[in-house]
Amino acid sequence: MPRGKPVVLSNGSEWSTRQAAEDYFRQLRDRYPLETVIDEPQDHDDLCALLERYDAAISDGPSKIGCGVSHFVTRQNEVNGGKSVGFWVIRSDGTETDFSFPTAVAGRSKNRDAGFVVACRESVYDIISSAKKNHFTAFGNQSGQVRCEITGEFVSAFDAKLDYAPISFSDIVWEFRKIEGWEAAIPAGVVSPSADAQLSTIFTDIDALARFRVFHASRCQMRIVAKSLTPTQLLATRSNAVLQPVRLS
Repeated sequence: MPRGKPVVLSNGSEWSTRQAAEDYFRQLRDRYPLETVIDEPQDHDDLCALLERYDAAISDGPSKIGCGVSHFVTRQNEVNGGKSVGFWVIRSDGTETDFSFPTAVAGRSKNRDAGFVVACRESVYDIISSAKKNHFTAFGNQSGQVRCEITGEFVSAFDAKLDYAPISFSDIVWEFRKIEGWEAAIPAGVVSPSADAQLSTIFTDIDALARFRVFHASRCQMRIVAKSLTPTQLLATRSNAVLQPVRLS
């Protein structure tokens, strides 16, 4: 039987091991000539979901997704005198960047940097949940539904989720790190260290937690979207105007 944890992406694609996922994306990369748009819908969607995984795991730089994804290409990279072929994402605004698919597949072990993103999410979870509930109360129709910002169709609270746009949660976290002077590393004592049976990393520095909540409230904008939407649909529309933003209470 295969060993190791399965790799599961947000679009439902799944592999039994990390190696199987790496092999899949390596084969995907090699199917396309250099500088050719990766236009097969399933390939594009898998790469969008993989890039989401990258942004969720890597916390020592700005979001790779940025304002949203237009398309992907393969491109030859030159690093330290060597050459390799990798994926590049071209964003909705024309900016572009590379990303490592093995790094995205692996994520990052629970070190202090990765744990910081988790702690930031935990610190605003209740606030965001309350904001979603209040939004449906304030703007719901007679059936308690509101419009999905992407499809325009009415969805219930159960069938909807909150999506950050145009600024991603990863970028908010990175901006906060820069303001705090924590670009190189998260100082000891800010978040809880990894421990047995620890389900989630949390802030242990209460003042830092309070500062992040205030900063998050000043920068975040969220929209209601249908849970059924794919990563491709979400990332391609991240730069769209939000008609009815979800307000934090």
